[in-house]
Amino acid sequence: MADDAVRLFRMLVEAGAKPGEDFSYDRQTGSAQITDLAFEKLKNAYPDVDWASICKRVEIDPALPAEYLDSYLGVDFVERILTRVEQRLEELEGGEATWYLQQVLGGVEHRTNVSLYVLLQRRLSLSKQARLEMLLRQSATPCYIWMSDLVEAAGGEHTDIELCGDEATLTQQGLALLTAVWDGEYDLLEEDSLESEDSLESEDSSGGEDSSEGEDSSSSNEPPETP
Repeated sequence: MADDAVRLFRMLVEAGAKPGEDFSYDRQTGSAQITDLAFEKLKNAYPDVDWASICKRVEIDPALPAEYLDSYLGVDFVERILTRVEQRLEELEGGEATWYLQQVLGGVEHRTNVSLYVLLQRRLSLSKQARLEMLLRQSATPCYIWMSDLVEAAGGEHTDIELCGDEATLTQQGLALLTAVWDGEYDLLEEDSLESEDSLESEDSSGGEDSSEGEDSSSSNEPPETP
C-alpha cells in the first residue's frame, strides 16, 4: 500500500471511520474506496486539507442510486425515510436523536450504499445541518423507534414490528424488510419463531399422553426459516 494511502487511512480512522465498512483499498488499481459518510467525517475532522485536489487521487465509492433501491422495494423508500428522519429530528432530543441518526444513516448506507446522510443534508436548512453535525458527534442514548420507521418506510405495516423496552419483535415480513435496508449489530426476534418456541415449551411441560402425537405437534410448529 502506498504511503499516501496509509496516511489517508490513518486520518480516516482518527475521524471515526471503520476499515472494511467505511473504506477499503484495491491493491490492483492502487485506489481507495470511501463511502460518502466516511468522506464527510474526514472533511469535518480535517477542514484545512485541500480535499479537492486529494479527490483526484482517491476514488470515492458512489452511492447506489436511490431509485434502484426504491424499484427493488416497490415503494418510495428513500423519500419516506428522509421525511421520517426530518420529523424525528424535531421530536427527539440529545442522545436519542444521535442514536436514531447513527442507526438509520449508518445502517442503511452500510447495507445498500445509498448515502442518506448526503441526501438529508441537501434537504435541511443551514441551522438544521449544523444541528445534524452536532448530534452525530455527541454521545448516544439507545432508542429503538428507528426500527419501526425503517420497516414502515420499506413498505411494512405498524403491526410488522412490536417494540418493548430494548427488544423488538418482528413478523417475518417485518424482518425481511428491515434486513433488506439496514445492517448493524442488534438481536432481532421473529414473531412466528417466538410463538413456535412458546408452543413447544408448553407441550414439553405438559408431558404429553401420546409420544407420537407430541412428535407430530412439535414438527408442525417448527419455526420458519429466517429470510
